Amino acid sequence: MKPFSMICLALVLLMTSCSSSEKSTELQNDNASLGELQHGFTLNEGTQEKFEEGLLLLHNFEYDDALTAFEAATAIDSTEIMTHWGEAMCHYKALWRLQNTEKGKAILARLGTTKEERLSAIDDELEKALWQIIEIMYGEGEFDERNKKITAHMASLHQRYPTNQEIAAFYALSLIWATEEYGDGSNDLRLAASIADDIIKANPLHPGALHYKIHALDGPTSAADAHAAADAYAQVAAAAAHALHMPSHIYLALGEWDGVVSSNQVSYDASVERMKKLELTDGARGYHSFAWLHYGLLQQGRYEEAEQVLQEMIEYVPKDPTKGARGYLLGMQNRQIVESGAIADPIAMDLNVKVDDIGLMAKSMRSFLRSQIAYRNNDITSMQDEIKWLNAQISMASEQVEGNGIAMCAAGTSRYAPTENAINSAKVVVHQIKGFIALSMEDNEQFEIAMRQAVALEEQTNYPAGPPRITLPSFEQYGEWLNAQGQYEKAMEQFNKSLERMPKRHKSLSGKLTALESLGIKEEAGILQDQLREISDKALSIL
Repeated sequence: MKPFSMICLALVLLMTSCSSSEKSTELQNDNASLGELQHGFTLNEGTQEKFEEGLLLLHNFEYDDALTAFEAATAIDSTEIMTHWGEAMCHYKALWRLQNTEKGKAILARLGTTKEERLSAIDDELEKALWQIIEIMYGEGEFDERNKKITAHMASLHQRYPTNQEIAAFYALSLIWATEEYGDGSNDLRLAASIADDIIKANPLHPGALHYKIHALDGPTSAADAHAAADAYAQVAAAAAHALHMPSHIYLALGEWDGVVSSNQVSYDASVERMKKLELTDGARGYHSFAWLHYGLLQQGRYEEAEQVLQEMIEYVPKDPTKGARGYLLGMQNRQIVESGAIADPIAMDLNVKVDDIGLMAKSMRSFLRSQIAYRNNDITSMQDEIKWLNAQISMASEQVEGNGIAMCAAGTSRYAPTENAINSAKVVVHQIKGFIALSMEDNEQFEIAMRQAVALEEQTNYPAGPPRITLPSFEQYGEWLNAQGQYEKAMEQFNKSLERMPKRHKSLSGKLTALESLGIKEEAGILQDQLREISDKALSIL
């Protein structure tokens, strides 16, 4: 490709480009174990290999290491547009609602002070078209608005360059970024999966195509169509911890708990190996995979092993309490109690996790955690205090959300801006705590009122794309009570709602089985018994 005319930047970039992540250069990635690209970009001598490495890592969402590779390529030859393009792409993590605007705009400034000046410095038409993505990313408008503009731009590029695999891949990804119905197989997501399929037919080893197909079909209504991609992806990009984790999105949506456990164990282990090689802090641990591993173990009934994972988490997080680590810790503590019913004495629960900077979902999880403990201690006052506090947080969050549920401040550097889904989820938790209070007061009428409100709200929330953030689904909380009241048909309705959103979830299967057996529906009860036995047998085969 043709270089741009800013040679004067070369010396400065050589001195500064790798300063943000020097240690990452010590980790040498084998490009062959990250996938295979057929992009057609030809860069100047010396930059091609590092650019290729960065692009592979970018498709695998290994953003930090991708940035290191692109920076190294820029340091070799700062006149190559595509290395700067790669750097800017690494600062825009739209699927996680994260972006570093300051760093992105600093990269823009390397080419000029205005959009017109920057585009005029680029001779190659394809490079110019791709650079326009960066102009949109760090340009004017709200976060979701810019994502839709990127999708429109990529659609036009895909029409113009229909066989270019990179344009197709980033078009598919942009559709996932921009969708308002993530995880349910909507038309946009099905289109993204179809585009990914076209790439896979031409290049079965393209990591982005496999990766994005999984994200596009990440939900119980569509996951089965991505099973082959899930099975393939970890093999194609075995050097990427995120790629090792991604198949579990499909396995979890289908209730294949053995796959959830195995995928996240190897992914977490890979993250620890990287952490040690680069001498990084505990915040570099793959806590995302660790939390999914914990949930998978709980669904298999391996409660003691799950408790050991939680104990390690409680040990690690205080050493480097990143936002993500704190959020995962809250979810894991809640789930250990919800799924196993108890916590062993050696574990010191952290009920005071800092949540002021990590969003409404984390706040609701901490309130629910504290309320679970308070309920066991028949501490009604503490539960009432949690309701009062959480309602205040919901009220403040509601003032920051537009009517369509798009967070007004999501264009910043945080993924924790409030959304309508988060607000509804938090309201569910308020009603669940009210349910705890009602049970403590032996007031069945008030419990049922609280549960009906909780269920109605939870039905309006997104299907979980991972371990449920409403850590005790209200369908189960209500269903178990209905079973205890002998209202088995109504209980089955609740467990069916839960299983529609979270297939083969252990507590929902068990609750439904109790209802079926109590009603004498033997054939369907036998099917559920077989499913539970299969989950147990697969868990035992791993031990």
